[in-house]
Amino acid sequence: MTDAADTPKVLQPAPGIWVRQEIDNLAWIDLGEDVLVVDALEQATCGPEVLAAIAETTGGKRVRTVVNTHTHYDHVALNGLFVEQFGAEIVNARTRDLPADGLDLGSASRPVWVRPMPDCHTPEDCIVHLPDDGVLFVGDIFGWGLIPWDRPLDRAKANHILATYEQLAALKAATVVPGHGPLCGTAELLRWMRYFTELIAAVRAARADGATRREIRDESIAPPPDMASWWRFLQWKHEDSVKKVSQAIVRGAL
Repeated sequence: MTDAADTPKVLQPAPGIWVRQEIDNLAWIDLGEDVLVVDALEQATCGPEVLAAIAETTGGKRVRTVVNTHTHYDHVALNGLFVEQFGAEIVNARTRDLPADGLDLGSASRPVWVRPMPDCHTPEDCIVHLPDDGVLFVGDIFGWGLIPWDRPLDRAKANHILATYEQLAALKAATVVPGHGPLCGTAELLRWMRYFTELIAAVRAARADGATRREIRDESIAPPPDMASWWRFLQWKHEDSVKKVSQAIVRGAL
């Protein structure tokens, strides 16, 4: 799990499923007659490279559908290219009503379930699950140690994030594809849940002992050794998580 993800590489977590893994991940799924793409990167300049990789791996099949796990700029840059080249349908929380129990956008031979999982990272979050292949795309709900919510935390939000992770872990995917960085599995989802819960408890204990927010950030809460190899965790993600939790606890919101 030490891959810095700075150099794009095409991985194949299951037959007929490819992931262009880099800082921003894009995937495509062979449905037999055509192809479904998950997420569409940040830079439109990657378009020719992506089209060539899809054509090479699928034998030139048409991209029928593009699913955006949410509509932040770094997940939608190539949407227009897929529409222009193939007339692809763009599916996200803004373009399609996604029922709570999911929408199957796959084929008779390969179900691909798109299900809304809102309000962990954005109100538009959705996941893409291939149950027969054991592959789960979670967008930015999982961020390799990063608390996905970029606004102030409170108890209700923390509980919602943990409940969402429980639902994801219950799918028991062999391969979890986050929106950014290396691929992982269900074990990493479970480990992050424990990390988040233990971090909240540790910050509460430090505050009870009289530690200031700066002391908590700089000294009191060390990163777990077994997570030190997580992608960019020690560079900035653990510090960001400590900051978010300590701010919430000082406010009395968590």
